[in-house]
Amino acid sequence: MTRKTILLLALAAPALLSAQQVADLGQVSLSKWNIGSAQFSGIAPLGDNRYAMVSDKEPTDGFFTFRIDQNTTTGEVASVYLEGFYGNANPTVDSTGISVRDCEGIAYFPTAGTIFISGEGDQAILEYGMDGQPTGRRLNVPAIFGVDNIVHNYGFEALSYDATTARFWTTTESTLKSDGNAAGPSHPEAQNLLRLQSFDNNLQPVAQYAYRMDHGKNSDYGKIYAYGVPEVTALPDGRLLVLEREADVSNGYLSSEVNCKIFLVNPTQGWQIDSSTNLQQLDANRFLVKTLIHSFTTKLTPFKQTFANYEGMCLGAKLLDGSQTVLLVSDSQGGYGKGPVHLKDYIRVLILPAVM
Repeated sequence: MTRKTILLLALAAPALLSAQQVADLGQVSLSKWNIGSAQFSGIAPLGDNRYAMVSDKEPTDGFFTFRIDQNTTTGEVASVYLEGFYGNANPTVDSTGISVRDCEGIAYFPTAGTIFISGEGDQAILEYGMDGQPTGRRLNVPAIFGVDNIVHNYGFEALSYDATTARFWTTTESTLKSDGNAAGPSHPEAQNLLRLQSFDNNLQPVAQYAYRMDHGKNSDYGKIYAYGVPEVTALPDGRLLVLEREADVSNGYLSSEVNCKIFLVNPTQGWQIDSSTNLQQLDANRFLVKTLIHSFTTKLTPFKQTFANYEGMCLGAKLLDGSQTVLLVSDSQGGYGKGPVHLKDYIRVLILPAVM
């Protein structure tokens, strides 16, 4: 195969993917396997059908490990087994006894056999041993992502690592203060501008790219509204899946909904920026080109109680036909609700076309 042919195939990949249909197997409550309610905000594959999951409101910073078996023909989740929780023996907690780290994203680093967890409370990405104890190492996060420059509760949620490309990836959930206004009720006209940041195996920053989110709603906001990128997933060929999530909880709860869009981007074909780049003045052609590959909505109505706030996403099992599955997990806020209506922790399976 010539170099020109390889380049043409790479350029055509997003179009090929969009021409193929992503299969969505729908959501299944983790209670089916007797998994109790939590606040799952991130998931990462460990290999051999094992996964690490992080919950953002635990008494200690750390992670759960699960075994998740999938049918290798259909992709359906066959069983979920909670192995245990591994947490920091000396956490820093707030007045309510909850870890101040606000753990959101998680990635497995097979080179060292360790876990990295991003914290929205401290805007740090720290390394933990498989026993849940901090190693003292961290990703060297550029100063622009510091805790004083994020909109409250809109910092690091996303985290992913791919061993083939040897790259970590993260971004803030919404626009940094220095880059403009965050989309939402206070600024309904705003469009979120993000910085996708990568790191190498030496834990050093490598490259940064500009990412423009779709416009969210601009009126009729509910009592709770959140719009941003809670997760990214790195693919072995250097591309990324980016989850854009818009959650709107109505004043009376009924008619609440979450809209999720998953985009494919290719940083290897993008224009690199740095911390000095003015995103407001950046040429539109220098933001990453994104291709919508799938979208879905969950709702809370008298007749349809599927509401699920998806925050975690990672690669799942590869199927016998070569298709790649993607697992998504939702945050139920510990089974939040009153009376007969309670949020549930869901797992959802997507099947990407074999062309990937």
